[in-house]
Amino acid sequence: MNPNAQTYKPPYWQYQGTELHRDTGVPGSRFLAFDLPSRVGDRLHYPDGRVLPFPYPAKSAPNSRL
Repeated sequence: MNPNAQTYKPPYWQYQGTELHRDTGVPGSRFLAFDLPSRVGDRLHYPDGRVLPFPYPAKSAPNSRL
């Protein structure tokens, strides 16, 4: 995430989405997957905004499907 970006806070009369925040009763280990990248095609999209090419295994690697 951009450290200089400001977090949007809607006006009090608009929908706040409070049920979408992490529940303090749920252990943090249940949210570890949210720190992992999402694969979209041949790119990895990280939660902090980075987009990197997908690291395909070398063709000579054992058990490679390429």
